[in-house]
Amino acid sequence: MLSDKNPRISKDEYFMKIAEVVSQRSTCVKRRVGAVLVKDSHVISTGYNGAPSGLKHCSPEICVRKNLKSGEKPELCRGIHAEANCIIQAAIHGTSIKGDTTLYSTTFPCMSCLKLLINAGVKKVVYREGYNMENRVKEELLKESNLIVQELMKKHFTTS
Repeated sequence: MLSDKNPRISKDEYFMKIAEVVSQRSTCVKRRVGAVLVKDSHVISTGYNGAPSGLKHCSPEICVRKNLKSGEKPELCRGIHAEANCIIQAAIHGTSIKGDTTLYSTTFPCMSCLKLLINAGVKKVVYREGYNMENRVKEELLKESNLIVQELMKKHFTTS
């Protein structure tokens, strides 16, 4: 039974909590990111950041970016980002993500993932924390693409 003391969480909160659980599978030594692609209020794929399937997991010994700043030299990273893994998993299982699809991510997508999401036809991105990137370029991409972006702050989550 729901009450004022125990309200039902919103769909945004629900799917973000799933993304947070997914992030716990990450093998990245710098930042754990989880993402969930949702269509018609149903999860169609999940992804977390880490090394490609079948390869050694990221570790402090093999991470060449461990001492770099966030967003610095991303091309050196051996991992695949959570958002890209969501797209890959949907493709592997033959699920279209074009159209009324929302990506929930614990972190705002990097420029490469943002471009992938735009090209894949994702309609909306809901994220919890920002990502260090050039704001002018990001804003131009978002304006031109009509991608809807919404920040969902952790303080908006209900406690359980």
